[in-house]
Amino acid sequence: MSLSKLVVLILGAFALAGCALPSAGPTKSQVERSSDPTLDMYLVKVTPTVVRSLSQFKTDGFPGSFRLQNHRPTVALQPGDVVGVSIYEAGGSPLFGNSTGGATTQLPSTAAQGTSLPGQLIEPDGQILIPFVGRVRVAGRTPTQAADEIARLLAPETVKPQVLVSVLNNNSNTVSVGGEVNKAGLVPLTLRGERLLDVIAQAGGPRYPAFEMDVRVMRGNTVASIPLQQVLTSPPDNIVARPNDTVVLTRNPKTFVVLGAVTKVAQYGMESERVTLAEGIARAGGTMDAYGDLSGIYLLRNEPSALARSIIASDTAAVDTAYVQTDETRNLSGPQTRVIYRVDLTQTNGYFFAQNIVLRDKDIVLVANAETAQIQKALTLLRGFTGAYFDISRGATYYLPTSP
Repeated sequence: MSLSKLVVLILGAFALAGCALPSAGPTKSQVERSSDPTLDMYLVKVTPTVVRSLSQFKTDGFPGSFRLQNHRPTVALQPGDVVGVSIYEAGGSPLFGNSTGGATTQLPSTAAQGTSLPGQLIEPDGQILIPFVGRVRVAGRTPTQAADEIARLLAPETVKPQVLVSVLNNNSNTVSVGGEVNKAGLVPLTLRGERLLDVIAQAGGPRYPAFEMDVRVMRGNTVASIPLQQVLTSPPDNIVARPNDTVVLTRNPKTFVVLGAVTKVAQYGMESERVTLAEGIARAGGTMDAYGDLSGIYLLRNEPSALARSIIASDTAAVDTAYVQTDETRNLSGPQTRVIYRVDLTQTNGYFFAQNIVLRDKDIVLVANAETAQIQKALTLLRGFTGAYFDISRGATYYLPTSP
C-alpha cells in the first residue's frame, strides 16, 4: 500500500470516529447546545449587571424568630441553681449562733452578728430551706428579691435581720456550647445579654478557622445552621443567646471542583474566607495550552431561586432562555435553580468579572475544550502512525536480500 493511500485511510478513520478520541471536557458548543430534554436550568452570560447581582446577594441566616430582640436578660433564680444565704442580726443574742453549722462571726452584743448558711440547691418546687423560717420560695425572684423575702420572714424571729443572697452555681440561666470549641461546657448568662459570638468566645473559641466552621443553634424545637463566617460579617446573625440554647460548632471545610481543559483537575479547598473564580482557575494551573477555550469558562451552581429571579429580571439579554427545556415558572418555583454562568476570558472585562465572582461551597468550574482540540489530537496520532510507517519501510529496505 502506498503512503498516500495510508494517509487517506487514516484521515478517513479519524473523520468517521473523531468523536471517539479522548477529551478533557466538552466544547463550548456541546455545553450550550445540549438537546437533553431533561435539562432544567439557565445559561447566563456574565455581564456587569449579573456580577452586581451576585455581589449583593446574601445567603439566608438564622430564622426571624431567632433574631427577635424582645428577650430581656434576667438573673431570676430557677430550680437547679445553687445559692448562698448570709444573714446579719442587729445586736442582742444571735438567733443562729453556731447552731447552723455555718461560718459565724461573734462580735460584741451591740454589734451586728453575721451568719453564712451552706450553699443550697433550689429544688424542683422552687424552694430552699431557711432555719427558723422553713421552706421559702425563691424561684422566679432575683437574688435581691429573694433576700427581701427571707428577711421579711425572719423579722418576727430576730432583730432587724439583713439578708444577702448570692448565686454560687448558675445552672439554669446557661447556654450549652459544644462541638469544635476549645472548652466545651455550660456558659452562664448575665444581664449583659450575651450574643452568639460572646458565648463561643467564653467556650475558648473555635478550633479551626471561621471559614471552615458552621454554627448550629438549637432553640426549643427549632434547629438552624449557618457558616460561622457569616455570623462574623452579618451583625443580625449574631443573635442574643437565651437560656437553654444549645450551640454546636462543626467543621465543614468548603470546597470547589475545577474540571475540563485545565492543568490539574481536582477538588480544592477554600483556604481563605474569599476565593474568586479567577483564583480558582489559577489554582488549577490555568487552561491547557492549545486545548483550553478561554471564551468558555463556566461556573455551575445551584442558586437560590430568589437570586435567579433577580438575575433574570435585571438582565434578560444575558439569559439564554432557549436553554430551559421546561416551564419557566415551575423552574423558579422551588427553593433552588440550576444556573450555568459563562465568562469570556478572551475579552478584557472577563478577567474583571472572574475577579469579582466569589466561589461558594460545592461550586463546579468547567473550562471548555477548544473546538480544534480534537483535530490537533487526530494530527498527533497521524504523525505517530506515519512515523511508524516510515520506520518500518526503512527497516524493510535495509534488510531486503540483494541479488547475486
